[in-house]
Amino acid sequence: EVAITITAASDSKTYDGSALTNSTVTVTSGELLTGDTLVATATGSATNVADTATGNNPVAAGYKVMHGEEDVTANYTITTEAGTLTINAKAVTVTAKSETFTYDGNAHSNSGYDVDGLVGDDAISAVVTGSITFPSESPVENTLTSYEFTTGTPGNYSVTTANGQLTMDKAEVAITITAASDSKTYDG
Repeated sequence: EVAITITAASDSKTYDGSALTNSTVTVTSGELLTGDTLVATATGSATNVADTATGNNPVAAGYKVMHGEEDVTANYTITTEAGTLTINAKAVTVTAKSETFTYDGNAHSNSGYDVDGLVGDDAISAVVTGSITFPSESPVENTLTSYEFTTGTPGNYSVTTANGQLTMDKAEVAITITAASDSKTYDG
């Protein structure tokens, strides 16, 4: 008997919400005899980062070695090794909005934020705090204080946060200053 090792493929990708599969199986130790071919598939599947595990792409039962139409598996001692399918976390950025206001005597804020990099219907909710009233305060950090996933699996992402800035421009208001007028009769 000829000893061979057959190994299922290993593969990886960044999380995108779809399953990663790779059914390829190859001879990784020993050699098939001339004219013999391996008939084997791997059956693993990984969609989420949490699905990543050593050996999660096993060789399916029923593998065989064929010589044309004849099954010659009995001529071999076959060792199987599973491959590993790896899902890597996808980068996501949550950024607090920036805004410039014109001075009007009131405090201004912007609780908005942008999320870049989520897949499908996954969503993040964030809390942003910052306030500016006077031009002399410029710039003020518009701080992303927290975020949470409202849908989706947090473990599928690597989240980076960034603050924005609030600035206040001076008012462009023309004002006229008029001194009071008065008259008096000379009285010495």
